Amino acid sequence: MLLDTIPRSKKTPQDAGPSSGKRKAPSKKTSKQPVTYDDTKFETEGAWLLYKNVLSARNIISERRVLISDFANELLGHVIQRNKWEKFVATPRVAYVEIVKEFYANIHDNLDNPEHPQYQQVYMRGQYIPFSPLAILRYYELDNTETDILQAPNTNLQEVVTSICQGIDHWPDGSSTLNYNCLLPQVRTLDKMVSANILPTTHTSTVNMERARLLHWLQTKTLNIGNYIFANVLNIRNNRRCLAFPSLITGLCEMYGIDLSHEITRVKRTMQIDRIGIRSSEVHMTRNSERSSQGPVGGQSNVHGQPEPAQDDPMAEDLYQSGTEPTLASNSNELHQWRTSNAEIKADIREIREALVQEAESRRRDHDALSAQMTQLLGYFSLYPPPPPQ
Repeated sequence: MLLDTIPRSKKTPQDAGPSSGKRKAPSKKTSKQPVTYDDTKFETEGAWLLYKNVLSARNIISERRVLISDFANELLGHVIQRNKWEKFVATPRVAYVEIVKEFYANIHDNLDNPEHPQYQQVYMRGQYIPFSPLAILRYYELDNTETDILQAPNTNLQEVVTSICQGIDHWPDGSSTLNYNCLLPQVRTLDKMVSANILPTTHTSTVNMERARLLHWLQTKTLNIGNYIFANVLNIRNNRRCLAFPSLITGLCEMYGIDLSHEITRVKRTMQIDRIGIRSSEVHMTRNSERSSQGPVGGQSNVHGQPEPAQDDPMAEDLYQSGTEPTLASNSNELHQWRTSNAEIKADIREIREALVQEAESRRRDHDALSAQMTQLLGYFSLYPPPPPQ
């Protein structure tokens, strides 16, 4: 056999380890060379240190596509139409992790200072590219609107709660957030887009004051998306938050001549916002609310954290009116029978399957593109084979 002809190295006493059976402590030396400062990627050594020590470990929130046809006659569709956001909510372009993190590392403190030489410019791969509200609007093919929430006075919270919530008439005392379940159904759908594309956050179960005011604003007014995203990027860079707007940043780099052909690691995309996803998300959040509540079966906590009875749950009514305390097994059986007999749930399952097929098709196209790149690499090695081993 070929394996028998390969000489085998003899174990040395050092390899065998001490006779006591204890392992040696691993050596602190490593074969990897430390990453060094690269002035073609980072404007200053401070930007490189920020990238190395802070930004390299941060997660990235991807923009999400909105299937506009699913919400044409709802609040979300009206907001998109009023603001002409068809391209803004279209399928995000492919984004690259290193490009996004280098971009945030190179944002300097005087980006919004008109007297600074690099005012509204960011250093990327050996050159400065424009990053300004106007550049953002140009990328999304939008006009510069006069109405701007950043320049408007803060709306009274009482008015905000009245316009976006149901079941409550004032902001909860001593709290800086609202419970997501308090939002009106159509406002919840709008919040899905806002929390991904405008004010990105991973805390979607609650709504802070800034997001609540933005939801109130969008119901009747247009938004200068350039000013808002520009200000938000500065806040993200200066705070310990997930990095956002990866497709916008990658698209701006490409638009201003940055070579992206050698980028490899892509930002993971998030599933689009559509009717199927909204229903699945609502079911998931309702289940979590039921599990965390301390009230009767099917109850959920209100915005003040107090359990409320599930008066609209027919199963809970039947079980409690019978005078017998329900068990986990009986609840599970009744819930299963109720759900399987519901035609709408069955329709949702079929729609989810179709969505999974579409997702599989998208992944297949990505796989084919990667296979084509591998074929090109193999062709390159066939033209320029490596030297034979000595």
